[in-house]
Amino acid sequence: MAKALTISAPQHKAMHAAYEKECREVLSPHLEALLDKVEAAGWDRKQAASALMYLSAMHLKPA
Repeated sequence: MAKALTISAPQHKAMHAAYEKECREVLSPHLEALLDKVEAAGWDRKQAASALMYLSAMHLKPA
């Protein structure tokens, strides 16, 4: 059975320089797993990545 992916708590405060890098490292395996599933279902991986960027951008609040 495949090991379940987990999301660990941040080790740095949100304003710390390493926070964004840490967040990317935590999310990366989840994104890869999702794209693997999407591709296995028959979707184009690059199109799916583009759709995820769009959907992510929709979650940003205006400055």
